[in-house]
Amino acid sequence: MTYPGIFDFHVHIGETIAGHELADDWHSFSRLYEHQGLEGIGLFVTESEKEELEPKLERMREAAKAYPGKVFWHLTPRNLDPRKLEKVLAPDTDIKLYTTYREAGLFCSFTDIKRFMKDMHSHKTRLLAHCEDDKVVAEFSERYPFIKPSDHALRRPEKAEISAVEKLLDLAIQHHYPLHIVHVSCPKAALLIQEAKKEADYITCETAAHYLLLNEESLNDPQGHRWLCSPPLRSETSRGQMVELLQDGIFDLVASDHCAFSCEDKDVGILHPAKTPMGIAGSGALFTLLAEHLVDKGKLSFEQLFRLISFNPASLMGFDTQKGKYQVERLGAPNPVVPSLAETHNPWMDFWSHFELRRII
Repeated sequence: MTYPGIFDFHVHIGETIAGHELADDWHSFSRLYEHQGLEGIGLFVTESEKEELEPKLERMREAAKAYPGKVFWHLTPRNLDPRKLEKVLAPDTDIKLYTTYREAGLFCSFTDIKRFMKDMHSHKTRLLAHCEDDKVVAEFSERYPFIKPSDHALRRPEKAEISAVEKLLDLAIQHHYPLHIVHVSCPKAALLIQEAKKEADYITCETAAHYLLLNEESLNDPQGHRWLCSPPLRSETSRGQMVELLQDGIFDLVASDHCAFSCEDKDVGILHPAKTPMGIAGSGALFTLLAEHLVDKGKLSFEQLFRLISFNPASLMGFDTQKGKYQVERLGAPNPVVPSLAETHNPWMDFWSHFELRRII
């Protein structure tokens, strides 16, 4: 059978996060284009104290020429002055803001977001939001010290995500502002979005494969630190409900939230979980995982799958995709192991294919 190109709306490469350089680069993603049909990506560009947004975007645009696919740019500014934003905004960009990560300098208050929506009302540039209420995270982090990987799920509970989602939805509806909520990880947040969509067709959302296929028990594994990401993996009950909501069509797309670190960097968490860089890989196995564990098990059709990982994300980024462009020899193909791994010293892009998912699914 043949299938359309894959468009991963949520990808992190080419940046330094929490002092750690991301393991993937344009070379490894070019191999994904060749071997996995990864035809386009939505890439994040985060302004830092060392590099302003405009020159950083220009530098990354230049580097992206090494990738044969299409790139859309999600921009995170440190200054929400609309006059500065107008200098960098283009048809292939939108804005990404965070309601947490105060220590990293990414935190944006709900008051700031409200002001942003007012200031940018005439532009209506889509806003992507990482939704975890920083006050709730601070409260639970004080309550639960970060001693072992499983503490991460206690420190960043579903309550934090639900609270932030509810506040952002209210703001978006109040100001009629286009909002996309990234990596929804819990059922109640998804249901709030479903209700908001009934009166606001400019609201969209995504979830990630790891919230559909893994649960928080992975954090209790001997290598549980390697599964640390934010929001954290949720309970088995929540995971099962997320799959049901996916089947009901609540999510506009499934993205990877690909944020790959080397094993060496992740293994800092063996002794110091709190110092573990947060993020896991997934772009190279997005199609394979969902096909083998949802389509093959009768939980999704191929038509639904391609809507979630091809047509819908391509549409949000303003890209075209060609139906039937790539050849698949078996369900779950193409090959989930990317040849560039040994060259990039990144064992993360194919780790999903080696993980025993049958104990959960």
